[in-house]
Amino acid sequence: MQNHIILTSGRSGSNYLTNVLNRHPCLVNYGEILAPMIAPYKWQIGCRICPWTVEQYLQAFYQNRAVFYAGQIYSAHAHWKSNKPVHFKKYRDVASVGTKDFFLSVKNAEVTDFYVSRHEIAVIYLRRENLLKRYLSGVFMRKTRIAASEKAVAVEKGIIDLDHLKKSLAVMDKEVAHEQSVMTSLANHSVLSIRYEDYFTNEESIFEYNRRVFEFLGVEPIAIKSEHKKILPQSIRDLVENYEELREYLKGGPHELYLEEDRL
Repeated sequence: MQNHIILTSGRSGSNYLTNVLNRHPCLVNYGEILAPMIAPYKWQIGCRICPWTVEQYLQAFYQNRAVFYAGQIYSAHAHWKSNKPVHFKKYRDVASVGTKDFFLSVKNAEVTDFYVSRHEIAVIYLRRENLLKRYLSGVFMRKTRIAASEKAVAVEKGIIDLDHLKKSLAVMDKEVAHEQSVMTSLANHSVLSIRYEDYFTNEESIFEYNRRVFEFLGVEPIAIKSEHKKILPQSIRDLVENYEELREYLKGGPHELYLEEDRL
């Protein structure tokens, strides 16, 4: 059984990619397992008498058959409740089992060394270069309370707090530097790097990058897309009510380039 991880940061398309992987009959991705709100990890960090470490907790997701089938049962039940087709996978038919986590979650859990030391875990590095759109995606996610959707979502224009934007961009700049540092430490791993902007250019690019991901993970490429729909419009102007104020605020600074409308 091979293993993989999608390493990314928030609002960078990882829910979409995780859904794509789980629609392939020979792949399983559990999604986030290090976020504090995720039930298994919440139980892990809250348990005072548990005999296992966080590293052992991670290893269970990658290698434990019982965890695998527990995940399949949970997924099947969720699909059944939603009146969706149930696809129960067998361990022997799956080529790669993996997870998805944010660089920040890996850092906070202090398990970067776990991944650095396990060269057998293939790494999909999914990054979004347009930090302004990443910020706006987070703002409107909190406003709509929708992180991902299989249906079209109507999003109304909003006013951006420029002081909050300034602080957030500074934080994200530091996150990018941390990402690059971690990826340098993973130089001995098998790595597939994907830019959000390239992945989601159009329908053809989505199929092409899905093909690359499938080949990277050693499974037959099949023409599938995620069930998730893009929530925000492509144009920042169509999203931000105080767009002109935003444009003047960013003019001449290092983040002005994110206003280019042809960048996703």
